[in-house]
Amino acid sequence: MCGSIQKLAATSALLLTMVSHGQFVYAHALPSLKIVTLVNPAEKPALFSLFEKINTEICRRMHYACTLSYAPPARAAAMVETGEMDGENYRIFDFLKDGRNPHHVRVDAPLYVATFMAWGKPLAPKVSSWQDLIALDRDVIYLFGSKIVVNRIGEAMGKKLQITHSVESGLNMLMANRASYFIGTDGFSVEHKIKELQLQNAIVNLGIVEKADTYMYLNEKHVALVPKMKEAIEQMRKDGTLQNLLREMQN
Repeated sequence: MCGSIQKLAATSALLLTMVSHGQFVYAHALPSLKIVTLVNPAEKPALFSLFEKINTEICRRMHYACTLSYAPPARAAAMVETGEMDGENYRIFDFLKDGRNPHHVRVDAPLYVATFMAWGKPLAPKVSSWQDLIALDRDVIYLFGSKIVVNRIGEAMGKKLQITHSVESGLNMLMANRASYFIGTDGFSVEHKIKELQLQNAIVNLGIVEKADTYMYLNEKHVALVPKMKEAIEQMRKDGTLQNLLREMQN
């Protein structure tokens, strides 16, 4: 009995020593960050999974725990503005340009490239810019909450710019001739849905209209963490972690 007590005491002392020297940290002792994303896991599971892994790794390097949850774009921004959530990802560089989200602080290290693609029927003209879409003067569909689409062509296109709430409904609208183009930012999800609906010969990629770097944004109460998060993201790019995670998603 005495020997068992001595062993237990020795083990406890060793653990305390490891904690004091930073070699051992209990998971529950880590500070936590609640991150929200506008990427719907039901619509874009591969992209959501990628962001989960990226966020987990960023937080690990900062010695933080991290959670990622989905909210629609407007709701996501509001949650960060009020401090209900600590930050969000997948916002473009000029997200703060209109002054509507003054409590957001950008982490100035690109996280992911959002590729805005136009999808439509094979005989529709190909496009390579937002200006091409405007010049063609045809109906265009976009996913609800995609602020960049509205900012780029909303004023010029007026009622010819239509909203849909899912990739599937957007593709069905194309098939019903309710629009000529559907703008999506995650080609993997669109291609997957096209195959699922057996529309491989009916809907095709008609061109890329823009590629935009996306960034993490934190609520201003975490402004002290911004340089640490920037460093973590830059390290992940330098050591190949970001590229490896992206390749994993593509495979």
